[in-house]
Amino acid sequence: MIEKKKIAIIGGGIAGLTFARCLGSDEYDINIFERKEDFGEIGAAISVFPNALCVMDELGLLADILKNSGEFKTVYLKTDSGDILSKSEPKTDYPVICIHRADLHAILLKNLDAKLHNNRPLKELSQLENGQIKLTFDNGESGVFDAVIGADGIHSQVRKHVFNDGEPIFRGYNVWRGVVKTDFDIGYGSETFGKGQRVGIVPIKDGVYGWWATCNEDFMQDDSPEGAKAKLNRLFSSWHAPIPDLIRKTDNILKNGIMDRKLRNGWTKGPVTMIGDAAHPTTPNLGQGGCMAIEGAYILAKSLQKYGLTKMAFDRYEELHYPRAKSIVKESLKLGKMGQLTNPLLIGLRNFAFKAMPSSVAMKMIDKYFSYRVTKLDI
Repeated sequence: MIEKKKIAIIGGGIAGLTFARCLGSDEYDINIFERKEDFGEIGAAISVFPNALCVMDELGLLADILKNSGEFKTVYLKTDSGDILSKSEPKTDYPVICIHRADLHAILLKNLDAKLHNNRPLKELSQLENGQIKLTFDNGESGVFDAVIGADGIHSQVRKHVFNDGEPIFRGYNVWRGVVKTDFDIGYGSETFGKGQRVGIVPIKDGVYGWWATCNEDFMQDDSPEGAKAKLNRLFSSWHAPIPDLIRKTDNILKNGIMDRKLRNGWTKGPVTMIGDAAHPTTPNLGQGGCMAIEGAYILAKSLQKYGLTKMAFDRYEELHYPRAKSIVKESLKLGKMGQLTNPLLIGLRNFAFKAMPSSVAMKMIDKYFSYRVTKLDI
C-alpha cells in the first residue's frame, strides 16, 4: 500500500476548507490547523457570486448553499439621500447570493474528510534537508509534512516564510459590519455613497440582512466613549431608509480596518504555497475576496491532482490565478478610493458618471467578474 503524502493546511476558513474539499483524501493525508479555539466564522455576511458558485456546484454543495442564502436580482447605487444613481440586474447561469459566513463555513466543514486541529497557532515553519516541512505550533507540538498550504489570511504566518514582506497596507478607512433580522424585505442589494462614507446592504434570508458601513478615519480608531452603535447612529442617522433602522436593530457590530497588500508573484517556496488572503489580500469593494479564495483553492487542488506535489503544479496554479487576482486587487482598490471621496466636486463628478452610465455598460463591467468559470480552465 502506497503511503499517502501529508499536506498541512494552515487556516480553517473558507479558503482552507474549499481546498481540502477540492483536493480530496484519496491520495493525500489532509490536516487542517486552525489558530482559534473552534472551527467557525464571525457573524457577518459574505457574497458568493456566480464565479465561485460554479465550484460549489461541482463539489455538490450548491443546493445547501442556496437553501441558506438570499438572492438579489437587482443592485442599486444610491446617494445618502436615497437618489438612485444606477440600477443593475445581473443575468447569469448561477444566482447572485449572499450568505452568513458561519453558514457557508458550516456547509464546507460538514462531512469533510480531513484531520482537524483547533487551537493551533503556527509558531515556526522550516524546511528539512529531505525537502519536507517541519511545523511547530505555539503549544509546543510539531509535525512534518510533504507540503504546506497557507490559508491563514492577510496576517499569514506562512507568507512570512515565503516573502516576509512586512505588514498589510491600511487604506485610510474602517468598516463596521452587522447582521440583523428585520420585519421587512426590501429584496435587493445596494451601495450608498456619502462624503468619505458608504453603506452596503445585502439580503441573506427570510428578512435577515447583512450590512456594512465605512468611514475615513485612523486605523481602528477607538469608538469610545459613545460606542460603535451610537457612533454609527450619529454618522448615518440622516441617510435614507432602511439604513438607520438596520444599524439601530443590530446587536453585534464588528469593526475592521480596510487593508490589502501590494500584489507580488512567487507565491511558492519549495513545497509551501498560499491561497486566499494569504496570497492576494484585497479590499472588499468588489465583493470578490471570498470568491477569489474559492477560485484559487480549486485551481491549486486540481493542479496537484494532475501534476502531484511538484514545482509544475505550484507554478501552474500561480500562472492561472495570478492575472485574475491582480486585476481584482487593483480594481477593488480603485473603487474604494472612488467610494471614499471627500472633495465635493469629485463626489459630484463620480455621482454624475454613475448616473450617466448606461445599464448595459454597468452590466458588462459586472459580467467580467461574474461570468468567469474557473471550473472550465484547462489545468
